[in-house]
Amino acid sequence: LKLSCLSSCPAHTSRKAAPHPQVARMMRRGLRNALPKRDRWHALQEYAVGETNTEEFRLLRARDSQVGSLVSTAGTDTKAINWSEWEGKISNKEVFGCLKTFHSQQSALLDQVLAEDHAAAVKKQTDGWELFDASVASCQKSVEKSETILKNGARALWISFQNPPISLLSQSEWLDADQYWQAFVEKHHFYHNHLASAVEDPESKDYDAKVKADLKRNWETFDGRGTTRQNNKLLYQRPSYEYYDVMRGPLIEHMIFYLTKTGGDARMFPEVMPTKWFAEIYDVRFKIYNVLQRRKRQVHEATWARESFHDFHPHDLEHDGEAYFSKLIAKESASTELCAGRLMGNFILFSDSYVPVQSGMAFYKAIQMDGGKGTFYSLGADVHCLFYKPAGEALTTPDPVDSFHALADHASMTGRKFEAGYAAAFEAFTEVLSSRKAGLGGSWFTAPGESSKDAFMRRIKRSDPSYDIFAAYAEEHGERWAAAKTLSMEEAMAQMPEIERKYAIECEEYNSILFGLNDELSAAAKLEQEQLAKLADVGELPGKIDSGELVAIDASGAMKADGVAKAIDELDSVRDKTIDVVLATKLPALEKKK
Repeated sequence: LKLSCLSSCPAHTSRKAAPHPQVARMMRRGLRNALPKRDRWHALQEYAVGETNTEEFRLLRARDSQVGSLVSTAGTDTKAINWSEWEGKISNKEVFGCLKTFHSQQSALLDQVLAEDHAAAVKKQTDGWELFDASVASCQKSVEKSETILKNGARALWISFQNPPISLLSQSEWLDADQYWQAFVEKHHFYHNHLASAVEDPESKDYDAKVKADLKRNWETFDGRGTTRQNNKLLYQRPSYEYYDVMRGPLIEHMIFYLTKTGGDARMFPEVMPTKWFAEIYDVRFKIYNVLQRRKRQVHEATWARESFHDFHPHDLEHDGEAYFSKLIAKESASTELCAGRLMGNFILFSDSYVPVQSGMAFYKAIQMDGGKGTFYSLGADVHCLFYKPAGEALTTPDPVDSFHALADHASMTGRKFEAGYAAAFEAFTEVLSSRKAGLGGSWFTAPGESSKDAFMRRIKRSDPSYDIFAAYAEEHGERWAAAKTLSMEEAMAQMPEIERKYAIECEEYNSILFGLNDELSAAAKLEQEQLAKLADVGELPGKIDSGELVAIDASGAMKADGVAKAIDELDSVRDKTIDVVLATKLPALEKKK
């Protein structure tokens, strides 16, 4: 701005043509004093620093003196060669003749060259200047393009400096019309939260080197074969079976999703899943993490702890993750097996067209479905359950999502509640199950016209250790229903008190089996039992129960401290007796197959 003002000012316009004479003389005088004379370059020796540089400069001056003396002697006329004298000294006349002839030819050639007018020859040369002119024109165009590139670069740097921070970007409609901002968002990977966009540039060589280093580290960590030679450049270019061999976590995640989505067999797991499935897995994963992160934040801010961890995750995910999730899957598998076993005990499993009734509340809700117009059935005195078939159309298989919501509401109304992360995972699981309806004609478990028993036995493999148990149960289930007894409303009401009493006992025994046979659940139960026993030994248990910090409930209601201590002492003995009775029980259906 100052320069533009000075150039436009009339007072300074006349001074731009030439500097003041006195200033020019002062500048020339200062330059002469500062710089060495051009004819005495030897003065540069003052700038030589160190012994090595000084020695090199001394040798350079010695060579310069030799060249100077040679040039000074070249100006004098050289003495002609006395060939007669040399002819007498050289005995080999052939060598002498060759030297004399060569000297004569070279001298004549040099004399001829010196006699020519080189300036006139250069002036006569007029061809070839078109190439020079073309080169000059090309250079001028290159300079113009360089100036354009420089201007665009300056504009880009200015715009980049004025860009807002990444945290202020949003996915709005103007991104679709502005190509610059599209490139800016893609450059900073706004859609990809797995990159540290502030320090990582996915287009740089450093990022490529980091990806390759991570690949080699993962290969050495998970492959376990000691392989150093890799036939593929990057892991995503390897076949899927080798990818899953290295990345065990994605294999479990993708396999669970595939089995839940299709209800198929693990042996039919595809080489590459559809892209839409990967997108669904991504959505389900972040839906669960959204709940887990919100839960973690609440706990972290409430406790002000130094560190906090997600629910259902180990503290050291990198080292303990595989063992932790293996135990978690085993625990869920054991719980599912025990739940199926309890349903099989009263032939509720596969009885889809009937409403199981084991309590007065269930009896009341069952008859409310059609006003008591349906029919009750009994499968025998040893079955602690009645079955109600409503009048009209047969019952359909309920929707998985509706079933989960009903279970969650029942747990909340009875004073229990699912953990937030478990509830989110459970609901996501039922949503994936419900998505089967699009390919199965509105059904999610059975094919059209297929019973749940046939669908279950079709899916279970014959090599499964539990196949014989389910096959025997399915056979006995058919026999029981073939001999089922129809009950009137009065007969059903008369049997309900005894059935409800046996059902309550069954619930207590089931808890003993659950915490006695399942190692995953018994470890946590034993730890809590030991803590309560220690509180009872030191005398702190009555105070915690009286203050309401701990609550103990049995069939009759709230328990006193003495009853809790006595129940803790009797828990192991009662549990062991129940387990012995259950393990000693023999199933008639399995005995027939032997």
